[in-house]
Amino acid sequence: MTPEISDTCFSLTTAKDIWGAVHWTYLKALDAAQVYEIKANTRAAKQGNKIVMEYANMLKNLWQELDHYCCIETKCPEDATILKNYIRKDGVYDFLVGLNAEFDQVQVQILSKELSTLNETISII
Repeated sequence: MTPEISDTCFSLTTAKDIWGAVHWTYLKALDAAQVYEIKANTRAAKQGNKIVMEYANMLKNLWQELDHYCCIETKCPEDATILKNYIRKDGVYDFLVGLNAEFDQVQVQILSKELSTLNETISII
């Protein structure tokens, strides 16, 4: 064990406690790395030569994977609704940002009104 790691386990008395502390430290680091990679892939996603549905499905898959690592507990139903709406709108923005330039005019129309769901946005495009 490296000195940096052993310093964090100095006060632990059993092998089980040490293993548990090291395990959770590295598990959380792995989760953070996964979240970072998924977020980077989401932000970098572009339609490119994909049809709109392929591009949208790629983003949906990334968001589902992100949901696996990011569990947010809310204290009341109102907070859950606010958070859900924020995440929904953020997803529409991610989708619109990565669309090809041929959809610029449609993007302007979509952004000029209340943001809808991703599926409604796709149907407009």
